[in-house]
Order: sequence, then structure tokens, then C-alpha cells
Amino acid sequence: MTSRPSPGIYDTLLDQTLTDLLARYPELRPLFGKLESEEQPSRYAEFVSQVLKQALLEEPYPERRRVLCNRVIDLLSGPAGTTSKSHLENRKLIPGPKQLLLEITPPHYAGSGIPRPRTSMVESSLFTGSPREPQLVQELLEEMRSADAVDILVSFIKWSGLRVLMPGFEDLKERRVPVRLITTSYMGASDAPAIEWLARELPNVQIRISYDSQRTRLHAKAWHFRRDSGFSTAYIGSANMSHAAMTSGLEWNLKVTSQDLGHILEKFSAEFETYWHSREFLPYDAADPVPFRQAIARARKPDGASPAVFFDLQPHPFQERILEKLTLERTRHQYFKNLVIAATGKGKTVIAAFDYQRFRRENRCQARLLFIAHRQEILEQALFTFRQVIRDANFGELLAGSHDAVRMEYLFCSIQMMTSRQLWKQVGSSFYDYIVVDEAHHGTAAAIVPCLIILTRRSCWA
Repeated sequence: MTSRPSPGIYDTLLDQTLTDLLARYPELRPLFGKLESEEQPSRYAEFVSQVLKQALLEEPYPERRRVLCNRVIDLLSGPAGTTSKSHLENRKLIPGPKQLLLEITPPHYAGSGIPRPRTSMVESSLFTGSPREPQLVQELLEEMRSADAVDILVSFIKWSGLRVLMPGFEDLKERRVPVRLITTSYMGASDAPAIEWLARELPNVQIRISYDSQRTRLHAKAWHFRRDSGFSTAYIGSANMSHAAMTSGLEWNLKVTSQDLGHILEKFSAEFETYWHSREFLPYDAADPVPFRQAIARARKPDGASPAVFFDLQPHPFQERILEKLTLERTRHQYFKNLVIAATGKGKTVIAAFDYQRFRRENRCQARLLFIAHRQEILEQALFTFRQVIRDANFGELLAGSHDAVRMEYLFCSIQMMTSRQLWKQVGSSFYDYIVVDEAHHGTAAAIVPCLIILTRRSCWA
């Protein structure tokens, strides 16, 4: 930076050049921050790396570049008057025409060399589907052929996408490489035969699935190729396991290397372990493919049909705390109009379903239910959730779009239908004991965050 600094956000170490430059422009108002001691190693290393890289670029003679690097290592390994770090001397660069180690071939390896992707193993890169770059499917196949363990996270798996990757999966099977795969039944997008083939034909593959076909928090698409050599890679982006995504689709995927962005792979591993051990993702049993097939079939029906299989849903700890707070507000403080505020995807409908279940169980009243939302899709998902929690496949009716209701006792109703039918005149203002207004921030007095209103009859808590 040699010209006048531009106003804006910075996050850079102060060197002498920058300090002198700021002194030349006293009208500028710089804001400085403290560099914590735990940050120093990485920040200093990044700074020195940039300086060294520029120096090497300016050095025209290749041999002198190696000498310059070794001089830096000499300085680090223990100059006079400092604590010796002689082990660093072993990191000196060796002269010769071939200075890169590309592989250590396994014993009895039959091939001419370990297959490797076309993109770098040390520098991260971005795939955009451009014809000028390697196809994603070809890179994934090569990554699979050199991995020592593979973790996969995709929302859905199509047979067409699995078919183009089968050679890689077969290679992983032959080499007995462990593979862990997390996916979902969301919207019925997955092909059941693809999941069944993976579980049946590949004993090295473990699969965990979210059987909630109406809602899911898993939209990630990611692959992690772990290598004992330390040169692990990951692909994180928009591509599910479908033919279009693997080949011709304009999907964006970032290839991350452990040498370049190791902290990203560390977080990948930690988050994957969290998902793998979550109650939301259940082990897939190759001997019993029926539950997944039923979940797929249920999701593909437009009317949100009754669940054929019930799952052992339990509230997460943070949801349990909200449920306890709701009970406390009603029993101790006599507040029967409650507002639940939570970010999108945090399971407000699940909270309402468990709260209603407790309401039915703990209070001797009929517990008629009215669930109001502005979209039919939300109502269908809510109806499915309530049926799962209550474990009653016939619970509730939809009054939205082309769906009509008969009994009205447990009603999932759109705002439009409630207004056009004048529901309050049909059943009376005191008919319902438990009312939920979902996505209340769409109302006239709009809230700034997604929220849910729960109204319960006072007499039911007497």
C-alpha cells in the first residue's frame, strides 16, 4: 500500500510501511485493536508468508529462492542467544531436479500410481460448472480412489447421480475404506433404490437418514475425503447427488484442502460428528427398507397424508426449556397468551405440538385445537408434526386450498379460509381450547423475528 489508504474496514497487522503511511495523512482516523496472544502464531505466520512469497517472486534465480528459504529456517532453528530449535533444521529444502513428493505407493499396489484429482491437493479452488474446468464428477471419482475415509452429507440421492459415481464407490468397497453418509427423505426427492443399493451392496458404507419428509434442517451438500497422509480435502457447495449436479449443472462447489484451510476441515469434522450422533438422523437398516420407502411415498403425496410410521420424536434440550417456561407462565403467573420467538428452523411447530400434547394430558378438558398459518405448506407440515407427536394418524383436519373440514375439532386452517368462511361464526368464539398462530410476523403488527403465538383456555388450568 503506497497511496493514501481508503476509508473502510481493515483487519491487518501494522508494519512499518503502514505506520509511516498513516502518519503522512493525519486527517485519517484509524481505529486499532489488540492482537490476543493466542492469535499471534497464525497472524504472524500469515504476515511472514506474504512477505516471503513476494520476496521469492522478485528473486529471478530458482536456486537462490531455495537458499533464501533455508536462511529463514536457519534463523528460526536457533540463532545465537536464543533457545535452540534444532529440529527445524530438518525442514530445510533439498536441492535437486525433483523437489516434490507426490505419493508413497502402498505395498503390492497393482496400479501404475495412485489416481489423483486434476485440481491441487494444497490450494483450495472453486468449481462453477464452467466447461474450462474439470467436471465435478471426475474430481469426486479421483478423490474417492485415494481417500482413506469418506464422509458425505447430501439432502437427497438420485439413482442417476449414484450411477455415475458407482466406480468410485466400488473402489472404496474393494479397499475397505469406511464411508459415512447422511441424507434425508425431505420432499421425497431421494430415490429409494439408490439408498438400498448403497446399504445392500457396500458393507463399508453406513447410512443415517432423517425420516421427517416434510421439514428438514439439512440443506448442506458436502464431501470430506480424509487421508492418513494429512492431505485431506473437502467439497462444500450446492450439488446433491444427481446426474445434473455431478455433470452439467451450474453448481458452485468449493474444494477445501487441509494444507490451505485446515480450520475449515476441522469444523467440517466436528459438525459432521454432531449430525451423526443426533437423534434427528437414524441408522438405515438394509434389511428393512420399508420405513424409508414409506417416508418417500408420503412426501410425494400432495395432501400431506397420514403417517404410516411413527418416529420416537423427543424435544431438544432448548425446546424442553421453552416448554417448561410455558407451563410456568400459565401455572404461576396466570399468563395464557404466550409468544414463542425463535429463528427459522429451530422447531417452533415441534414446541407447539409437545406443548399441546401436555395440555391434553394434564388438563381435563376437550382440548379442541385451532392451528392458523398463512400457507398450506406450513399447515401440512404442522399437521404431520402433530400426528407424529400425538401418535395418531387420523388426528386433525386441513382447511386450506382444496381441502375441506367436517368436524372442526382439531383444525389446521389457513388465514384466507378462516376469513372467507368466517370460522368464528360457524363454531363460536369460545369453541377452541388451544389456538396456535404460526408465522405471526406476517400479521398486521409485524414482528421483526419469526414467532408463534399460543393461546390456551384459562379454565383448563384451574
